[in-house]
Amino acid sequence: MENMLNSLPHMILGVGLILLIIELLLGFTTIVLLTLGLSCLITSGLMYAGFLDEELLHAFLSVAILDTILMVVLWRPMKNLQTDRAPNEVKSDWIGTTFDLDEAVAPGQPGSTKFSGVTWKVKASTPIAAGETVCITKVEVGILHVEKAG
Repeated sequence: MENMLNSLPHMILGVGLILLIIELLLGFTTIVLLTLGLSCLITSGLMYAGFLDEELLHAFLSVAILDTILMVVLWRPMKNLQTDRAPNEVKSDWIGTTFDLDEAVAPGQPGSTKFSGVTWKVKASTPIAAGETVCITKVEVGILHVEKAG
């Protein structure tokens, strides 16, 4: 511990590791901690290798320059990792199942029905009268998409 507090490369290495651990715990939600942590690790390595003098000013300049370069290089890939992905289509065993419709449905006018012990919202792309047999074409959370059977 004493060596870490007396040696600038050790201290910068410790700060870099702490920043990377925080970034990991946050789930890579912020690119700033990632690039800053990497910049600290690289600067510490340059000091250990003798390419950079062990002076505070050189450390600050190195971290600032490396952070800027890493930010420019990693911005787009990290931003792409954070974008929401379209949800996958639900694959259900109910697709193709038929039942009799309790209420009439039409485009923009969903109905409801009790199916498999649950009350579902029912949507259709064409008008369908109550009592007609329908076939399930798609299942969403709480919604059955149907069309006329046959």
